[in-house]
Amino acid sequence: MKIDRRRGAGVAALAALALAGCATADPAATVSATGRTLAAKGIAGVDWRRDEAAVADALARSRELLAAPLTAESAAEVALLRSPALQAALAELGVAQADLAQATRLANPGLSFSTLKGGGHEQTTTGLFADVVDWLTQPLRKRLAEGELERVKLEVGAAVLEQVIAAKLALVELQAAEALAERLAVIEQIDRAAADYAQALRAAGNLTALERANAEAGWAETWGEAGEARAEAARRREAVVRALGLSGVETWSVAPLEDLPPAPEVGPAELEAFAVDERLDLAAARWAVDALERARKLHRRTRWLPVGVELGWERERDIAETTIEGPTVELALPIFDTGRASLARHDAEIARGRAQLASLEIAVRSEVREKAGDLAAAHELATHYRDSLLPLRFEVLEGTLREYNQMVSGTFDVLIAKQEQIDAERRYLRALAGAWAARIELDRAVGTLVTTQRTAVGGGR
Repeated sequence: MKIDRRRGAGVAALAALALAGCATADPAATVSATGRTLAAKGIAGVDWRRDEAAVADALARSRELLAAPLTAESAAEVALLRSPALQAALAELGVAQADLAQATRLANPGLSFSTLKGGGHEQTTTGLFADVVDWLTQPLRKRLAEGELERVKLEVGAAVLEQVIAAKLALVELQAAEALAERLAVIEQIDRAAADYAQALRAAGNLTALERANAEAGWAETWGEAGEARAEAARRREAVVRALGLSGVETWSVAPLEDLPPAPEVGPAELEAFAVDERLDLAAARWAVDALERARKLHRRTRWLPVGVELGWERERDIAETTIEGPTVELALPIFDTGRASLARHDAEIARGRAQLASLEIAVRSEVREKAGDLAAAHELATHYRDSLLPLRFEVLEGTLREYNQMVSGTFDVLIAKQEQIDAERRYLRALAGAWAARIELDRAVGTLVTTQRTAVGGGR
């Protein structure tokens, strides 16, 4: 088909207009926007590393962090630098950005050509056609894709937040497991000494067989508990390796547990309201409902054109060497498929999305109340052990040692007092780890790591 200069100029202008509205497939701006959203929630340094230089820089920085004893905060930073799962979540932004770029492109025009020969004659027909419905609905499809991109950005942000929370929890659980293993190792040594002393007394005839057996049984039980604690610490260490995305061959250690985390100074109602505003999964669910509503609107506007309308230009040269040309229109008649079933499906999907959103909000509010209660209880228990049980057990040990020096108490009394004092420390460590875990879980429920700054939660002891 030959196109004159005026039609060629029109086609060129239309192509330029179409390209002007095209979105880029480069996700850099989308990744940056997601990073800013997460930075406002206390998670800085989020980046999708797509080249070897960026990966090398992240590896070098993670090695610097691993050189010092890990805390929950540094573990979270290592996870941001090393976790493949986190990078996979960020790659979803590239997929969504590419979908948006694709949605802004117009459908390619088509070119037809046919030649009929017979009886020494030849008839040639050429044509150029385009899907008008696709071109007319392109702005609506673009808005749909933009909404989908926003939803994906929120979902990816929620996934990154979850990865950071998981890394912090894994580190706290390892800190507690290693501390408990150390305390049980000390108790096992004390019980072993008590068992050896009992054997010596029994050999000298100063102890009954039952008393000796009780002492050795106590050591045997503690030995088993110490072994279980070492195995649990090893499991927790591997959990940290997975959460941080480490290879397993790195050499690293963990810092001791810090003192009690700050307790909330606001009530569950304030935390609930904050969570409803901050939770990224809730925001993503709202965008999902919005996207469904936009899709229904697009379908309703085009329901009478379920297949499409094609406009074109055709030129034909017949057997008499006569050339004719003119516009063509192809219509799909909405006789069998009127689009009513698709609209009904959209309505059902919107109803389902709204119900799921309401259910998620109920679950979020309940989770916040639950985790706030867990933190309050754990904080109270750890405080009780720290301020009451530990000082009392230390006082008992000191008193027993004084009596031992005065030859009022025996060696077994001192060993038992020391064992009970260390056991009290073990209880406190478990409660302290529980308080930190509860605080991190509350951050997860609220949907941010900076609740101390945004909701006046903080001001711990």
